[in-house]
This record gives sequence, structure tokens and C-alpha cells, in this order.
Amino acid sequence: MMKQLITTLTLIFMLCLRMSAQEPVTVSGTVSDSYGEPMVGATVIEKGTTNGVTTGADGSYRITLKNDRSTVVFSSLSYITQEIPVNGQTIIDVTMKDDALSLNEVIVTGYGQTVSKDKLTAAISKVSNDEISRGSHGNVLKTLQGSVTGVRISTTTGQPGSQPSIVIRGGAALDGSGTPLYIVDGMQKPDLAALNPNDIESIEILKDAAATALYGAKANSGVVMVTTRQGHEGKTEINFKANIGLNYLRNTSEFLSADDYLYYMRLAAYRSGNTSALSSPGPYGTGNIYTANGNESPEGVYSTMFLTDENRFLLSQGYKSMIDPITGKTIIYDEFKSSDVSVRDVAITQDYNISASGGNEKAKYYVGLGYYNEKGFPVISDYERFSFTGNSQYKITRWLNSRTSVTFSRADDSKVSDYISGGEKNFFGIMYSAPPTMRQYNLDGEPIICTTNWENGNWAAASDFFYRRHTNYRLTLTQGLDFNITEHLTFKVNGMWYLNMTETEKANKKYLSKPGSWNSDRGVTNNYARRLDQTYNAMANYENSWGNHNFNIVAGFEYWDSFTYGLSAYGQGADSDDFISLGYFDKTEDANIAKISMNSTHTRQRSMSFFGNAMYDFKGKYLFSFSARYDGYSKLVNNKWGFFPGVSAAWNIHKEPFMAGSARWLTGLKLRAGFGQNGNVNIVAGPYDLQGDYGKTGNYAGEYGILIDDLPYPDLRWEKTTSTDVAVEAVFWDRLSVSIGFYNKYTSDLLASVPFPSSSGVGNQYTNNGSVRNRGIEFEIDATIFKNKDWNIRIGGNATYMRSKIISLPYNGNENNRQGGSQVYNPVTGELMWVGGYQEGQEYGVAYGFQMMDIVRSDEDLQKYAWYKDVTPAKGAIYGPAIWETLTAEEQKNGQLLQPGDAIFYDVNGDQVIDQYDLVYMGNTVPRWIGGLNFSVDWKGLSLYAKFDYAADYVAVNSRKRWYMGLFQGTFNTIKESKDTWSVEHPDATYPILMYADNQNRNNYRLSNIFYENSSYLCARDITLSYSLPQKWCKAIKMQNLTFSVTGQNLFYITPSTLYSPEYGADDEGGYGIPRTVLFGIKATF
Repeated sequence: MMKQLITTLTLIFMLCLRMSAQEPVTVSGTVSDSYGEPMVGATVIEKGTTNGVTTGADGSYRITLKNDRSTVVFSSLSYITQEIPVNGQTIIDVTMKDDALSLNEVIVTGYGQTVSKDKLTAAISKVSNDEISRGSHGNVLKTLQGSVTGVRISTTTGQPGSQPSIVIRGGAALDGSGTPLYIVDGMQKPDLAALNPNDIESIEILKDAAATALYGAKANSGVVMVTTRQGHEGKTEINFKANIGLNYLRNTSEFLSADDYLYYMRLAAYRSGNTSALSSPGPYGTGNIYTANGNESPEGVYSTMFLTDENRFLLSQGYKSMIDPITGKTIIYDEFKSSDVSVRDVAITQDYNISASGGNEKAKYYVGLGYYNEKGFPVISDYERFSFTGNSQYKITRWLNSRTSVTFSRADDSKVSDYISGGEKNFFGIMYSAPPTMRQYNLDGEPIICTTNWENGNWAAASDFFYRRHTNYRLTLTQGLDFNITEHLTFKVNGMWYLNMTETEKANKKYLSKPGSWNSDRGVTNNYARRLDQTYNAMANYENSWGNHNFNIVAGFEYWDSFTYGLSAYGQGADSDDFISLGYFDKTEDANIAKISMNSTHTRQRSMSFFGNAMYDFKGKYLFSFSARYDGYSKLVNNKWGFFPGVSAAWNIHKEPFMAGSARWLTGLKLRAGFGQNGNVNIVAGPYDLQGDYGKTGNYAGEYGILIDDLPYPDLRWEKTTSTDVAVEAVFWDRLSVSIGFYNKYTSDLLASVPFPSSSGVGNQYTNNGSVRNRGIEFEIDATIFKNKDWNIRIGGNATYMRSKIISLPYNGNENNRQGGSQVYNPVTGELMWVGGYQEGQEYGVAYGFQMMDIVRSDEDLQKYAWYKDVTPAKGAIYGPAIWETLTAEEQKNGQLLQPGDAIFYDVNGDQVIDQYDLVYMGNTVPRWIGGLNFSVDWKGLSLYAKFDYAADYVAVNSRKRWYMGLFQGTFNTIKESKDTWSVEHPDATYPILMYADNQNRNNYRLSNIFYENSSYLCARDITLSYSLPQKWCKAIKMQNLTFSVTGQNLFYITPSTLYSPEYGADDEGGYGIPRTVLFGIKATF
């Protein structure tokens, strides 16, 4: 025993001697460009590590390395990366050569590993801080739109602080969705909300399985990897950035003015037989009373009346007049709609950031503070965020380094959905389509609060009745230790903790629910949610070179634990509006006890992983990489563990001797390929659902029972995506870069929740539900058009063409094992076929609708369509006059006669009957093409930058247009297109006759080609003009840099679509439009 102890102590002592022999060395110098100018912000990094600094305003740097045998890597955007062995040097001055295409920039591949782009073998795209921090954004993902091939980022709402959707290479689900894995400084995060873009150094997007295999079971939809900014050696550098923005709401629907509204709505009500509405109190009825109190009586809400001697004086107080198209009498009205006071004309954005970074050979730090405030367009909507980021590195000993990171954010937001049902879509629909004849004030000057109910009306006044608070806190702590065991071997351990807490308070004071009816329940809801994630990992890294052979090996272990807790409570019956706390409710009275409820939840899930990666290259020409991960996950029952490998290789053909003759014009030529597998367990199922859920029945005779809510499925397997990727990259004259790649993704054992019939007594069961294939071709081009000391002109673009197909589904006895869908006539075979839903052999998103061919414009047209029959209207089938005459009296009673103004729809199979099978292919709701364009022009200190993104070859339904033109909710306003509807006076109109509640009558405004729109678009996402003061001016005012800028975001769309935003996708129901923003900014460095 003593001998073993002595041997062990001897080995430890020798190891310590070995560590002490690795003397750290400090290297300093200056980095300049090819014109001799100092380079600001160039990256200086110790090869194979994350130890790095950036150059100051004078181009100087200072970095402490592990030993004098280390290699220093110098890189900067648009310059060729240089690797220089130290070999005992303490001063290294570098002149960077132009590489306009940044082919040698450093890429982060995962778990702290880096590789130059020249040696990259997988599909990884990088977005640098210059692009991320441009402009002002509430969510960092918005900065990536149009920047990365194969990645579609679509903003579906203008709600401040909202997160856009992101899909990488068509996703990994039947419907083309798929949320990527988010990694921030090595830690898994549920999203990137509250992350300050100004604190980010770079974002790498890992797209193929060869790149994402290192993250295994959670990465089949790709990985978005964020690296935050770090400190650097040298004097403290302080950066200040401020942006003030003016946001303007994009609203492409122009609603009718009050006189047009009254004209068309009264005609529509008359045509449909709703004549009682013409003389009743209401927005277009004449039964309103101007002396009535609009908060106490429905007769006082709207202003429309026939002109009388008694009310004639109102014309001198702003009322207008018109001739009634029905009676010929004079109608008077006041033109006001609730959006005039409930929606802001201009919303202000404020974005302020300050950071400091610096350090010495022992310690480095970065500290960033941010404040972001964006007002929403609804007066009840806004978003405010405070953020803090602190990163530090400290050299404890010669062989031990410490890394500490702290990020914190507090976000307060107010959303429309906190106030009204249906959220923002309902709000904007109500506000903009509100009848424009509402009275704003009673005669005594009191604001009129609402119309038919408390959601419809004047929210500038109604908001005082409601208290809302939604606060989110996020705290991330990271502590890491780096052990430099030998010159080539390092060992790292990390502990990461992520805390997410959300507090929500909702309290209703006594409020007006509808004219004359006050709600005094005083309901109060409190919700508290907490999530704590813990991640612990350890990894060893061995890097070495022998002659022309270079390799790097990483092996590691990771443990992840996530615990959530939620508490909610509700009560009503407080004695006063001043009491918004649940503690003030009188719980001693039985009546109040019944009005108080509480609930709590908690969940826990864990995963354990072993991972590794090996990279090898020979002379930088032949490159190989292999990654693997073995994951175990607590959600699964009998199949907890999964193995996910990835392999990739590349060939730098331009480095071959036989390519020497083309070196002058062919700067680079690389062929790469990758193959691998990833998994997914991010299903709807909770941590325990696969074991079966139990629930409580309703109360029966004072007793409750226990029943199975969801059936167990212990044999659920990992969802697996097998990916193949091939690409060719070429660089010409060091100025033009072109790449083309192909990918094929096959996802099997898809995870889904399958519903059971209600008669079974159970809900859903989670199961493996088929397979889907995604294929695509990616193109990318970047070019430096011209560059010298004063000028730099660049242009770039990318495009991705992608298609998906459902390969297999569980057998269910249906044709193609169909899930959902509908039957239509096949014009080729003359038989019925199934389309839509999920079907084997078909792609998701196919859209079908009726095809409107004509409008009955005259009596002659009635004879033309004498044998026309349409059986789809709910009120009864529509018959042409020839058929009508053959019907019995009972059949005529239950049917409708074809009339002038009715739409004529395409009869696909020619049987002279329009039914549910006469649907025509309209297109696909998923874009075939996505991409982006960008260009920049720099002249001395003046810079112009523009970025566009696009999507093409897809359709969307303009449900908003259909809703308003069909007058589905009859009293609301309609859009200007309704003026182009058929009437006797306007027989050549584009649209059918306007009729109250068309969906319950003629059904002319059914889902058809007039509502499917080509949603292809090109968006001017970012256009920035900036000016940086000359260095000599900055030095005179004791500054390193001072830049002024003006930026336009989302300025315009080039599109045939009339949607609020073409990015909405399959169905635009008229939600929160994406605003146009004009930003005025200043950036200063001290």
C-alpha cells in the first residue's frame, strides 16, 4: 500500500513539474492593414483556445499565451487570417493582407473549439458582431434575416419584444416546422429572448448533422450558437451606443370613410333582408339618440340619425351629412372610430448600451449594460428590458485559468392578449374595422368607453379599469476552469446555472362590460413560474502536429437538469378597486370561498451525455472530422439512450501542386461532404406523459373519481434525422467567392400526439408518427467590386431552393395513410383524390380553393348560367333559372335563385354542380425559395449599407379581406375593395355583390382564388447611412471613435401581396403589422 502511495505522489509531483515548465509568455505588437493604417478590432487569439483579445484604436494588442511554443492567430473581417508561431518572440507586428471574402475567419464549432473557415468541413455559417449590433432590435434573431443560406427567419408579429420564427433547412417535422437548439456560451437556452445583441461577439448556425452531431439528441432542427463578447488585454475601452427610433405601423387595408360605410352597409343590410337594422340603434341604423349617455344606453353609442330640426345644430359641431341610399332622406353622423385613440400613430423605440473591456496578462473583463424600450402601437402594449453581461478571465496559476460569466435581464411587457381575447389579431381587427360612426364623447364631455362589449371601443379610456404586470427575470451564472496539463493537453470543467422567473398579475377593477352594464367581480389572477436549468460538463482536448499531420481530439461528458415550478391563484369579490391583492378577499364567507382557486405544478427532466470529436488534416489539403454523442434522456421510458454520429471531410483542391498554374486567378477551391444523425425529444409531451397521465373527474354527489387522461407509451423512440451534405466553394482573384451546396435530410420516427375518439374516455397518446424528407440546394456569392485606401464596395447574396415530402405515416387504413385532408376532383383522371393534411408521397402545405370564373352581371348572364347549381351555401343551394323552374315549391323554399351579382365558380368535372369537390390547386403555403441580398459602399468615413431578404413561390390566404368583404360580422366596417362590388350601377365590378353575413346567405365570399395571394416578397430589411469622424478629430476630443448613423428597418416590401406582412405565411388574419422604423444613432468609443 505504501509503495503504491509513493508511486502516486511521485507521478503527481512530476506532473506538477511538467505544468510549471509551461511558462506563460506575453506577446504584444501592432496590427496594420496593407496601407499601413492601424486596424481597430482585429482578433488576436491563441490557436486552439478561446484565449483572445482585440486590437485597440491604434492597432495595438497584448496577449498572454500558455508558453513560447504557442501559435498566435490574427484575423479580421475582409482580411486573410495569419498564423504566426511565437518561437520565443515577445513583439509581433503584423500587416494584414486583403481577403475581401473572409475565407480564413475563425469559426466556433462547439464546446469552445475553433477552426479557420479554410479548414471547415461542415455546414456552419457565421454572423459577426458588425451585423448583429447594427440597428436596434428587441430580439437578436431579427438581425439574422436574409443573412444565412438555408435559414428562414420570419417575423410574424410587430409585438415589441416578440421572437421571430426560425427554420433551418426546412425543419424536421411533417409541417415544415422545427425549433433549433439554442446554445449561449456553451449553455442550452430555451430561446434567445432578453439577450442584448450588443453583447454578442458572433453567432454560428450549425446546419448539417456533421456539424450538429456534437449536440446529438436535441439538434435535428439545427443549432444556433451564440458567443458573447469577452475582455482583452490593454487599456480599458469604453463603448457607448444610443438609438432613438420612430416606428410607423404598416396597414395595407384602407377602410371605408363614414359616408361610404353608411352607403354600402345600409345597401348590404337591405339586400339581405336585414331591414330592421336600418332603423334600429347601431352604427348604420338611424335609431340613435344624441342626448343619451353612451355608457349607460346603447342608443347613445353611435351618432347616425336622420336629420331633424331638433338635431340640426349638431352640423355646426362637426357632424356630417349624406343622402340615405335606401330612403333618400338626409342622414347626419359624427365620424370617429376607436382606432383614432386606441392605436398610436408613431411608437418610440429607445436603445442605450454602454460597455467596458480591458485587462492585463493576469485578468481580462467585459461588462455591458443595456436598456431597451419599445412602445407598441396599441396604447395597452409596450416592452422594456434591462440587461447586464459580465465576462471575466483570471489566470490563477501558470497552469490554471478561471472563467466567470454573469448575465442578467429584467423584461416588463404589456401585451394586447393580457386585455382582450383573441390577442393582437382581434385587437387590430376590431380597432381598424370599428364602425366609423361611434361617438367619442357624451354631451357632457365624458368619453364613451365601449360599443357592444368592453373589448370594442375606446381603449385610451378603458385601460384605466385594468391593472396588468408581466415581469420576467433571467439570470445565468457560469464558472469554468481550464487546466493546461501539458503543451498539447488541456482539461476544462464548467458549471452553468440558468434561472428564469416570471411574475404575472392581472386585476380588473369595476369596469363597463357593455353600455349600461358594469362588472364588479373585481377578478384578480396571480401567476408565478420558475425554471432552473443546471449544466455540468468536463472535456479533455489534445492538439498536436507531426510534420504535415495536424489533429485535434476532444472527449467530454455533460449532465443537464431542468426543474420547473408554477403557482397560480385566482379570486374575485374584493370590496374596492383599491384592493388588487388576493389577500384582501374575505375568505370567511362561503360565497367568496367558492370564488377563490389555486393550483401548482412542478416538473423535472434530465439528460446525460458522452461526446467526442476528432479532427485531422494533412498539409491543410485533406481534412477530416468525426463527431459522436451518446445521449440519455429522462422523458423516454424504454428507449432512453441514443447514439448520434457525424462525419465530414473536405479537400482544398487549390493547394494541390497541379493547381499551381491557376493560383493567380483561383484563390481557393474546396470540395466538402458530410453525413450524420441527430435526434429530437422536444415533443409536446411533458416529462411524465409517456408514463400515462391521471386526472380527476368532475364532482358527482360530492365525490371525485380518478381516470386515465392520456395513455402511456413507454416504447416511444428518439426522433432521428439522417443528413447528407455536399458543397463546392470557390474563390476567384481573392475578390469573388461562390459556393453551391446540396443537402438531403431524412427524419424518421417523428414524434406526435395522436388523438383518440372522445368515446374512448382518454385524450391523446404520444407516438412515433412517420417520416419526412427535406431536400435543398443552397447558393451563395460574395464579391468585392472595388477596394483601395478610400473605397470599399462589396455585394453579396444567397438563395436556397427547398422541397419536402412526407415519406411514411402509420397505417390507418386510409389512402396514403392520410391524416386529415379533403377530397377533390382530379381533372386528369376524372376521379376523386385526397389532398392536403398529411399524406404519404405529398408535401405539406398544398392549398386548394374554389376558382371564381365570372359574376352574373345582367339578365343575359342569368340565361347563360341557366343550368348552374351551387350546393355549398348554408342557407340553401343556388339554382340557375332553368333548374329553378323544375323545382317543387318545397325545394324552392329551401333553395335560392341565382341573382345578378352572384359569383360563378369553376365546375372542375363539368357536371354543372358546384360542390365541395370542385376545388382547384392554388399553390403551396411554404416558400420554395428563400434568401437575401446585401451591399455596402465605404468612402473614407462615410458608409452606406443595405440588406434585403426575400421568399418566393408561395401563397397565403388573405382571411382579413375575406372577413371584411363578406361582412361576416355585419356591423363592422369593410375595406375599400368593397366599393368595387357588383351593383346595378356598377355591373363591371371586380367582386360579387356586397351582402350582410354573406357566409350565411349567398356564400360568394367563400375561400377562393380571390383571397389566395402570391406572397413572394423582397423586403428592405436594413438600410444604414453612417459617418465616422476622422481619427485626428476623435483624438482632439479625447475619443477613439465617433459615428453617427441613420437606419431604416423594414422600410418597404416589393410584393404583389396586400397582406399586412407577406411573412405571415399560410393565413394572414390581420394581426400586428411589422412596423417601418427610422433610427437615429450615435456610437462612441473612449
